[in-house]
This record gives sequence, C-alpha cells and structure tokens, in this order.
Amino acid sequence: MLRSILLVPSVSKGNGSGHLMRCFGLAKALGPGAAVYVPEAKAETSWSAAELELAFHRELGGISLVTSLRDQGRDSLPTRSWDLVVLDRRAITRDELAFWELFGPVLAIDEGGEARGAALYLIDILPRAGSVPNLGGQGPNKASLGFLDLPRNRREPPRVLRRALVSFGGEDPAGLSLGLARLLVTTGLVRATDLTLVSGALRRGAPPLGLDGVTVLGPVQDLKEHLHRYDIVFTQFGLTAFEAAWAGCAVILLDPSGYHHSLTRQAGFADIGVMKPDLGALRRWLSSPAELLARTTALLPEEAESLAEYIARLSPSGPRSCPACSSFDRNALYRDETRSIFRCGDCGLVYLSRFSGGREDPYHRSYFFEEYKRQYGLTYLEDWPNLLALASPRLDRIEAHAARSLGKGESLRILDVGCAFGPFLAAARDRGHESVGLDSSEEAVAYVRSELGISATAGDFLDPDAASGFEGPFEVLTMWYVIEHFEDLDCALRNAAALVRPGGLIALSTPSGEGASARFDREGFFRRSPEDHFTIWEPSRVGSLFEAYGFGILELRITGHHAERLPGFRALTSPASPRPIRSIARALGLAASRLFRLGDTFEIYAVRLEAGALEAAAGEARGSIRVRVKRGGTTRS
Repeated sequence: MLRSILLVPSVSKGNGSGHLMRCFGLAKALGPGAAVYVPEAKAETSWSAAELELAFHRELGGISLVTSLRDQGRDSLPTRSWDLVVLDRRAITRDELAFWELFGPVLAIDEGGEARGAALYLIDILPRAGSVPNLGGQGPNKASLGFLDLPRNRREPPRVLRRALVSFGGEDPAGLSLGLARLLVTTGLVRATDLTLVSGALRRGAPPLGLDGVTVLGPVQDLKEHLHRYDIVFTQFGLTAFEAAWAGCAVILLDPSGYHHSLTRQAGFADIGVMKPDLGALRRWLSSPAELLARTTALLPEEAESLAEYIARLSPSGPRSCPACSSFDRNALYRDETRSIFRCGDCGLVYLSRFSGGREDPYHRSYFFEEYKRQYGLTYLEDWPNLLALASPRLDRIEAHAARSLGKGESLRILDVGCAFGPFLAAARDRGHESVGLDSSEEAVAYVRSELGISATAGDFLDPDAASGFEGPFEVLTMWYVIEHFEDLDCALRNAAALVRPGGLIALSTPSGEGASARFDREGFFRRSPEDHFTIWEPSRVGSLFEAYGFGILELRITGHHAERLPGFRALTSPASPRPIRSIARALGLAASRLFRLGDTFEIYAVRLEAGALEAAAGEARGSIRVRVKRGGTTRS
C-alpha cells in the first residue's frame, strides 16, 4: 500500500481549473498520506499558492499543501522522496518528467506531451488518440472514463432543450462564455430567462454584463452536482462535458484551441467549432435534440470507478532508470495495468517497471511444481531427465571454452546461481567439477544438500553478504534462466564479475527479445512475459553490455526453436493438419528458425577479461567482437 503520494496539478494560466480540482479531490480521497504541490512564488504564467488558496479555500479544506520541493539553502536536493508522484499537468517535456522522477516513481494522468512515451505509468481518463492500451507503447496502462468524479445527481434525458447552462471552466482564458451566451440570446436559439452563465473561480477581468434576463453566477461550488437541473450544457472539452453527459444533459462543445477540438472529435461530442461558434452547426444540433442526446449518451462510461482507490492499490517496483546504464531516457514498448516495458534510449536494453505487488515469496514450492507443471506438463523434479539432458551440452561448451581461456577443462570450480533443485550441479559433479549452488528458495537448497550431497546456500545474489560469502573467485559462474529475474541488473553483473577470475567464464541462458514470438507477436510476447522478468535480452545487444562489465563474448547460441511460432506454419503444424504435411512443415519451420536466428531463447558464453584485454576489446567489441553463433535445436523456453 502506498504511504505517501505527491499530487502535482497544472497551475499554468490558460489550462483551466480541471487539473486542480481533480488533484484536490484525489488528495481528500487518498487521505493523510497525500499532498498537493502548488508553488509558493507567483509566476507570470502560473497561479501561486496564495492565489489558489483564495480562489479554492473551501476545496482546500483539510488538504496538505506542499509549496517548496527543496531544502532551504540546498537548492539541488529534494526535501524528501514519495512512494508515488502523480502528474496531472496536461502536457510536459521529458526534462520535466526527469525532474519529477527525483522525488519518486511517476504516474501521469491524461498526459498529452512528449513525456507520454516515457512516464512509468500512464492513466487516460479523457479519450484521446492513443488511449487504447498497448498501442505501440503510446497507449496507457489504464484507460477509463469511469475514473471521472462523476455527479451523484442525475436526470432523465430531456424531451425538449429549454434550460441551458454556459460554463467554460474556472478560468475561460479564451473568453468564450460571454460571446456564446450573446449569440444564443440574440439569435433566439435560447431565451434569456432560460439561460444561466457561470463565471469560474479563476476568470480574469470584469464579470460579463449586458445580457438582460440571463442568470449570471459567480463561482459555483461543486458545479457538477447542479448540472442535472439543465436540459443542455454548452462548454469546452474537459471534465464538465463528461459530467454533464453523465448527469443526463445534452452537451454541445465550443473549443478554445485546435488541441481541444481534436480531443472533442476523438471523443465523439457534438461540437460547433473552435473559438468562433459555427451558427449553422449550432442550429442543426438544436433542431435535432434526439440525435444530440443519442450522441451524448453514447459517450458515457458503463460505471463509475474510484481513481483514488485504483492509485492507492498500485505498488511501484523495479528500476526507474535503465538497470544497466542508469539512463532515464526511455520509450515505452508495452503497457498494461500491472507494468510498463521500456527500451532504454541510450544502451537499448528492454526492461520492466512493475506496479503490482508481485508475489511475497515468488520462488516457493508452487513455482517449481504447480506453476512449472502448468507450463511444461511436468513438475520440476518430474522433468529431471530433460533438465540433465540440457546440462550435458552446456557443460561440453564450458569445458571447451575453459580449455582455451584457462588451459584446463577438467575439475573446474563452478558457482551455479539460481540452482533450483540442482540438475546442473549434479551433472557438473558427475563430470568431476567442484560445484556450488545458490538459490533464493530454501526448500530447493535443502534438497540439493540432503538429496544430492552438494554444497548450496539459500540467499539473494544481489545481497552483498550472500555474494561475498563464497570463497571465490570461481572459474565458472552459471545462471540458467536467472539473469532476467534481477531487478538490479547492474548489481548482478558486478557481483558476477567479482566472483569470476580473469580468464574464467560466465554462462547463462535467457528468453530472447528477438525470437519468433517477439518478432511476430510482440504484444502477446510482452503480455505473456512473467512479471518477475525485469529485463528482456536481445542477442544483438549483449556484446556491448557484457563488455561494460569486463566480459567478452565467446559464443552466443540461439535456442528454443518452434516451427509453430512462425507466420504461416501454425496451421500447417497443428494436429488438424495431415501428418505428412505436419512433418514437412515442422522440418521446414525449424530450418527457417535456425537460419534466421528466430529461437525464443539463447545462451551466452563469455570470458572474464584481464584489465589490459578489456581495454583492447573495448573498441573492437563495438564494431566486430567475434561472436561465434551456433544455432541449436529445440529446447524448453
């Protein structure tokens, strides 16, 4: 559960009051752990805390305000960090996003700026282009009109459109209220005595005058609860438009800018243009109340949802910057309600930022038994013969590389990180190697000790005490489908480098972000990727990554080939296909997968370089470090 949340609304003049009101409401609903940031100092282009407290003194009752983000006399340091920073700023730059990330993981609401593709978590409440989740990474983690603070008071749809309300928000910077009200009255489309004009809390200039018979109101507290009194509401794209629709009113929009107008069209509202009302369109809509009401009703959410409750349930974890190079430059590739997947803009690594709690003990017994059986049809121990069969060729490669880099291929000291119940350890011991295991599962480690008689330790490889507790350095360190589970990849690779002697080897396997599944069903690949896979590795990018930690790639082997995952081969290899066709298609598909390196997993064998060798390899690796690729057969992936 989130303990502290900083809400950051737009206070820019011209952006209206919707962002402020939403953050005020969220702060009250979220309770004592929430605070709203408004700057104390007055700026020419934004409202100050003092001005906002005067305008919204009732709304701010009981809300904690933050007016400064820096320690006095220490301008470069944040005063504190927050469990979550919620930005409701309309549109911000990537630089602004990076600033707010100094204070905590950032969730952006209705973000329409360049930061949209980089925000750790994105909620769209108002419809926009790209509001479809997973749309090329630009879609939100969650989209719902139901998150609007919808009015409790509702009415039956009116039969005639007589009583009209004109309201253009708390500021009306474009001055649309008075002009539209005059047009409605002077053209006889609305009688003056049936028209109400609302002047917002932040409206500048003199109150509108000269409309005899029109009811002119100042700021209206909780306006949305009074909308049901009207048959039709004239406003701009924003919260009031949706609140009026929910209240049962007909709605017509006049927008202050092309930006708002594009959102109006995308949402589907009836509109009369930008800045200057289109009188012809206005007459057409008012002459067809049934069509207008049908258009408005079609925009309604199915049900109301609590945005505050949804935000409070989020549990940010995983890296906020690239886990390899620490860059904050990133672009979203995929989003869903529990996570965002990004590509680092600097080193290209694909990594996960998670917003679900995950499992408290992710690698307990069910991970190796019930969950493993759901994926492979056998429990981990039932699959032992297959796991031993995978270990044998891996050891062949390790021994061959060790013979060249160390001058020995026998009796190697091997540390297997993430050893599970120990099939690789058992295979290594049977070949005469001194094998040691490490795993976070105490049950698995107990099995390795008692049933296999092999030394093993229960612990977290990222824990400095666990990593330094071994009598290293080792000649070989292995991680079979483990590296992707580390939240802190930098720490994992540094620990690995510290535990492997110069000339020693690191060998690992991991799912491939360049295999058939990732290439031909990218959304499905990301959707199926487990929530504890914090990085997704791509064979084309591992050379420079390993070089940064003192390793040079010796061999990169593409594995996990599946003919049925290639376009056009799924139907041909299905059980419904005739056996001869199925056999030929499978053979051709496997051949194509190997030829084009489309396996869904891969193995890396790398050498720990000497300091001098590392410097020499640095320039060579970027261009043509010799990577010997072997295309393996089908393996578990």
